Amino acid sequence: MKKEFFSTQTPLGETLSLYKNFWEGPELSETLAIVSGLHGDRLNGLMAASRLSRFLGDIAQGREPDFKITGNIQIFPVVNLPALSEGNAAWSYDNLDADRAFPGLEEGDLTETLCHAVLQQTAQSDYGIILQTAEPHYTDAPHIKMISANLKSLARNLDLRVTREIAEFPALTLQLIKQWHALGMASFILSAGTPGVVDPSQSDILFESVLNFMLVTGFLSHTHRKGHKRELDFYPAKNECTLLTKHSGMFLPKSKVGNWLNVDQTVGEVVDLYSGEVLETVTAREAGFLVTLRVYPLVHEQEPVAVLLTRKNKRRFWPFS
Repeated sequence: MKKEFFSTQTPLGETLSLYKNFWEGPELSETLAIVSGLHGDRLNGLMAASRLSRFLGDIAQGREPDFKITGNIQIFPVVNLPALSEGNAAWSYDNLDADRAFPGLEEGDLTETLCHAVLQQTAQSDYGIILQTAEPHYTDAPHIKMISANLKSLARNLDLRVTREIAEFPALTLQLIKQWHALGMASFILSAGTPGVVDPSQSDILFESVLNFMLVTGFLSHTHRKGHKRELDFYPAKNECTLLTKHSGMFLPKSKVGNWLNVDQTVGEVVDLYSGEVLETVTAREAGFLVTLRVYPLVHEQEPVAVLLTRKNKRRFWPFS
């Protein structure tokens, strides 16, 4: 069921209305909140949320007779609609990063007020999932991000092998997942792909991940399909290895996200912008899973171009850890 949860007049005089889709399960059911579109250019998550909404609507209308909704599910397909309308990460009028504006304000800039509304709408949920892509100029291999290692058992329900602990940093408290965590919600971020690009294969991965989660945790039931718990490769934040450039120039990737790289394996090259001469070859300092890679070519000195998740003290979670 589509329901308006936020409406206001923008500084430009236009009316902005935001909607969520909501399905009720039996009385006393737990609640799952799914949020995408915190940034206007994170399109894979938005497309996955839209597909989930259509699928759940089909179940509610009896067009998927083998499925049944057995919990409360609310989906917020797009939070930052002004930014989406412009095709930007943030709305140009206030230029606020929506995922650095929580808990928001009841009265404030537009982005702050819509963040406040989303948090209020989701605060009573038991579980939260944020669908997104990599940061601007980068691409992500499909993976799970979470704040607490205590959620490893639950993360198995998401059916993605690679799980990454979110490192603490000052601005984390302004992110939705940290606000959820403080409220006691079991919350995750699912990331896949590149900002500004719709990749159906990546959206499908996000869709199937959330679908499996709903089946295993009891938000959906199926006459035959039960969902499954997957073995995890869990990487603590301290195991991340960020590769930086030594020169300015054009970065040309020579590897792909989702691959395991050995020590000294080539990640990419930095070439001179004018001559095309190779200035440096960026190689893996440690063996690791290539989770993030820069796709925008222009780089400066000490620019991050890749993130590896390394095996030092890595824990494989199956079935207990």
